[in-house]
Amino acid sequence: MKISVDGGSFKVAVETEFEGLSDEALAIYQQTLEQAKSKDKAILRFLQIILEHRDSDDAIGYAVMGLLGWYIEVIEPISDQDIELNLPKILPHMINPAGDLTAVSEAESQTFKH
Repeated sequence: MKISVDGGSFKVAVETEFEGLSDEALAIYQQTLEQAKSKDKAILRFLQIILEHRDSDDAIGYAVMGLLGWYIEVIEPISDQDIELNLPKILPHMINPAGDLTAVSEAESQTFKH
């Protein structure tokens, strides 16, 4: 199974087995989340590792697995097929996890009027 991370200006990939992948990815994410104390700081840490250690397979693997753990927990479970984590599409979920609550509200036109 191939896990790719597309950051727009960079793309990295890791090959791994599917068996036990979800549990391992979630464990890495949870461990980093405990240390970072917030989801956004954990994600930023994974991205920092990717950008600073592109030549280290171990570091890239750790960061990609952590991002995958976040994806599994926040977005959706994965199946036994290649996956691409497209950061420009995923990061809005981190910035505004509840989505645009006023987009479907009948009172949307009045929401920001004073």
